[in-house]
Amino acid sequence: MIKPVWKYLFLVAALTFGSYSCVKKTTYPTTPEIEYKEFIPYQGDTADLVIKFTDGDGDIGLSSINDSTRNLFLTYYYKDVVTGKYTAYYSSMLNDTLRTGYVVRSPTESYKGKPISGEYSIRLQQYRHSVQVKQLKYVVVMYDNAGHKSNVLTTDEINVP
Repeated sequence: MIKPVWKYLFLVAALTFGSYSCVKKTTYPTTPEIEYKEFIPYQGDTADLVIKFTDGDGDIGLSSINDSTRNLFLTYYYKDVVTGKYTAYYSSMLNDTLRTGYVVRSPTESYKGKPISGEYSIRLQQYRHSVQVKQLKYVVVMYDNAGHKSNVLTTDEINVP
């Protein structure tokens, strides 16, 4: 009478083991990949730019609280109402196009050496140079700790109030 129960337990265990062995391990390239998710404007000129990321070896983001190396860079473009084309914001102080660097932190040390994916929300304190600007884009690039440069991401056209 006990034997049939063991048969069923063995069958359930075999099916469970078989189904787990068929699950493929997630893999990503070791070079980070980023993708635009959304832009969330707040009162005033503060906004969050949300990007998705993947990294095959989990060395994305800084782990030390004392490290202030910038590893994510944004270039801001606005739509020129005269030409109808997007123009990079030019800084006369820098005598160059303005690129803003941000420090992106690692979610946790436990991801080192493992594939990782997730989202980062970057708080932009002043996302446009004038309230007259209603259409803008950002070009974003990220670096992992090994110095691998991500793809160059251009956001969709962002319409703001």
